[in-house]
Amino acid sequence: MNVKVLFVSVSLALVGVLLLAITANAVPQISGPAGTVRWTEGAPNATSEVKNDTKIEGLKTDDIHIFVSLADLKETEYNRVWVQVSNHSKAPVDFDPQSAILLTSKDKTAHAEVPDKAAKAIQKFGEAKSQELSSAHCNMMAAVQCQPTNAQMQMSKQVAAFSGRQAQWVRDNALAKKTLAAGEEAQGVIVFKKDKKPADYILRCPIGSQLFEFPVSAQNKAPSYD
Repeated sequence: MNVKVLFVSVSLALVGVLLLAITANAVPQISGPAGTVRWTEGAPNATSEVKNDTKIEGLKTDDIHIFVSLADLKETEYNRVWVQVSNHSKAPVDFDPQSAILLTSKDKTAHAEVPDKAAKAIQKFGEAKSQELSSAHCNMMAAVQCQPTNAQMQMSKQVAAFSGRQAQWVRDNALAKKTLAAGEEAQGVIVFKKDKKPADYILRCPIGSQLFEFPVSAQNKAPSYD
């Protein structure tokens, strides 16, 4: 009789251990009250691919699929993060791109820029550079008849046109705050001000009750119009 009781006790204990192991492995990506989901190389819920020399990282949960990539917004003071979000749940999910942040290893935080404000800054910078290029660089001896060269004027027009296109691109592609219905998808860009040197970041993007984190890097190349 005692042997049977011992056998049953051991069996129940083993079942309990197995159930705990299964439960722990079911949601390894969630931690903390906010439901933080972190991108980790090789994790079953993480994806990674390279398109047009740009790394795209993805995370998938039962409710949300999100894909991101960070790239230089050329000849501007900004980086852009392309984001694609799909709501796979049966309920609406709130998504505010302006709540996204870039966090450095030194806990320095860069907040998402307001798209229209960034677009205006891009255009203003381009106009100032265009004006600089179209101004004649004269020495004192020839100052009376000094005029910008045809090459300088052509470059000036190209810079003004390019910065205008970049500014409009930000306006056209910026993600807006919205509530994603069940089965709905949204994609677009979030812009961040560049740092002064190359840096590694953690991109944090809240969606609904979950916080998604991705490791990203940026060269932070300053605009030069070379």
